Amino acid sequence: MRGKERVRVAMSGGKPDCVPFIPQICVPHAVRMLGMDFESSLLDVVRHPLKMNRLSFECAKAYGVDGLRCWIPGNPLDVVKVDGIWHGQDPVTGKVLGRVDFEGGGDILPSDEPEIETEADVDAMPVPTVDEILRSGKLDGIKEIIAEAGEDFFVISSLPAFFFEYLTCVRGKVLAMMDIIDRPEFCHYVLEKRFQIALSYAEAFKTIGIDGIMLGDTYGGVIGPEQFQEFTLDYIKRFADLYRDSGMLLYMHVCGHSSHLFERMADTGVHCIEPLDNVAGVQVHDAKARVGHRIALMGGVNTVKLARGTFDEVIEDGRRCLDEGAAGGGYILACSDMLPTETAPEKVRALVQMAHGYSYTEATV
Repeated sequence: MRGKERVRVAMSGGKPDCVPFIPQICVPHAVRMLGMDFESSLLDVVRHPLKMNRLSFECAKAYGVDGLRCWIPGNPLDVVKVDGIWHGQDPVTGKVLGRVDFEGGGDILPSDEPEIETEADVDAMPVPTVDEILRSGKLDGIKEIIAEAGEDFFVISSLPAFFFEYLTCVRGKVLAMMDIIDRPEFCHYVLEKRFQIALSYAEAFKTIGIDGIMLGDTYGGVIGPEQFQEFTLDYIKRFADLYRDSGMLLYMHVCGHSSHLFERMADTGVHCIEPLDNVAGVQVHDAKARVGHRIALMGGVNTVKLARGTFDEVIEDGRRCLDEGAAGGGYILACSDMLPTETAPEKVRALVQMAHGYSYTEATV
């Protein structure tokens, strides 16, 4: 099997020829792995965001992994230093935006200043048509990667968020937490508009041939489970009801502590859940026992060990994940969040070899 089929079989709950491996490659790691100048390269991506996915793809090809996550690029920004820290800057208005995230994904960190206040602000959000999205050029880089990837890579992208994560970006984290208590109707008004925007992008994804869609909300371990159900999971279930049989596979990303949500996540109808954040105490064997018969699993490799552990510790941890997750199929080896920037390439290559050499008969759980 080649990478695309291997992931598709595993994410559908089956047993491919071996376990696929898909690390979530952030741009800072790709820049380091490819031997580029770190600061200038990341600032260049802020100025020219279409380069972001290409860097991750070149890194994925060098590693020989089975899949790649691509992101819808933002608008080109200028960069400016404020008190010695690089920030994005709107090239039209000159407004200084959030700081450049050198430690994480390489994007601009959102401000806590609210961007929307009223229903009129929400009404002003345009819902693009599929043709408008395709003509905008935003997906051109992803379309090129899909063509180049062929059968070797399962290509994933992420929709514009339409759940609680989005509220924290446009209202600020503190206000968003207060809004779901004090202004729940307003929150739903915002999310309903974003849901319509996401549907347009989903159709555009289908048009260009995206293999999988990631639906990611990082707040599952932060807000209460009932609130997470109302402002995230219910929306994801609505989306899954529409697109589960579209040919694009769906998986949900809830980093941090998510063990208490396994059954609720499986109930949404997505094909797979990840990243099984070991650093936050999530265990692959626990997820496998509770929902592994209903849904595929992806992730589990400890990111702290990837960043700072020894080579042998990473190998041991990868073996643990394979032994706990691969029994019966439906498992993809991956990090328990983004591949840390400082991860040594030899650790990643060893995990690729380990996954591709793993027999499902070796699984112990």
